[in-house]
Amino acid sequence: MSTEQSGSPTVAVVGSDNHGITMTIDSIPVPGETVLGEDFTEGVGGKGSNQAIAASRLGADASFVGRVGEDRYADRAFDLWDREGVDATAVTRTDGIHTGVGIVLVEDAGENAIGVAPGANGTLDAGDVRDAAGAVEAADVVLTQLETEIEPVETTLSLATAAGTSAILNPVPATELPPDLLEQADFLTPNRSEARLLTGVDPDADIEDIDLARDLVEMGANVVVLTQGADGALVVTASEVTSIPAPDIEVVDTTGAGDAFNAGFAVALAEGADPVEAAKFASLADGLACTDYEVVPALPDRDAVELLTST
Repeated sequence: MSTEQSGSPTVAVVGSDNHGITMTIDSIPVPGETVLGEDFTEGVGGKGSNQAIAASRLGADASFVGRVGEDRYADRAFDLWDREGVDATAVTRTDGIHTGVGIVLVEDAGENAIGVAPGANGTLDAGDVRDAAGAVEAADVVLTQLETEIEPVETTLSLATAAGTSAILNPVPATELPPDLLEQADFLTPNRSEARLLTGVDPDADIEDIDLARDLVEMGANVVVLTQGADGALVVTASEVTSIPAPDIEVVDTTGAGDAFNAGFAVALAEGADPVEAAKFASLADGLACTDYEVVPALPDRDAVELLTST
């Protein structure tokens, strides 16, 4: 479906919901070390949920497909999706298992470390995605990640391909992916460390980001949008490389920046932007998400991005 037909950009997100527990600390502890935290917060999170909320704030009609448990974390999630205007009719409550949980440690300098217990996310399957096929097929763009089993990801990309819906695969957490999965995604959006894991490169290897992106293209990816933190992003195809600068902002907390980038990229594509222009818009959303603590509170709305664009 085109934006011209629907009158507004439509983004469907298939993925995870995790209740987030965040602590601010001086430095990330090494194995065996205990550190004292300064602040503690909790709230709705997970790549899929975050990206759906961010897409809605940025102006899209956003829907979310996922699974949660029968617990208070799920209650809070549904309340939030309702307030944020996210269509969560395709989110299933699951008996006998907890809603996913993510624990985030944030350094004072802004960097973070994250651990996730998938819970109900691990029960999302191909049948759930097929039941929500209407949302995928009606969307301008579909966005999915790897915080679920691979089966629903494969089904999402297959449905998108059949419907002519543009598909973004955000490969988080990174794992070895079959070439046909890379080929079905119109856009692959790893960060530096994820690109290294996807290509089998040692984390400490001396290799340029552009070479990592080109390797992913050779492996089957159509368009690679590699995020580089404070250095911006690269948009790489078999024939072109474009560098996207990061906005000049003061970083407070990078948690959720990738979700803001992916949502911004999806919304801009759904509005008809080309990949480079979409990545520029996404980079602004990414930067703004780093200016506040926690994920959902920091996800920017459309007005904030438009204001940053004009400065």
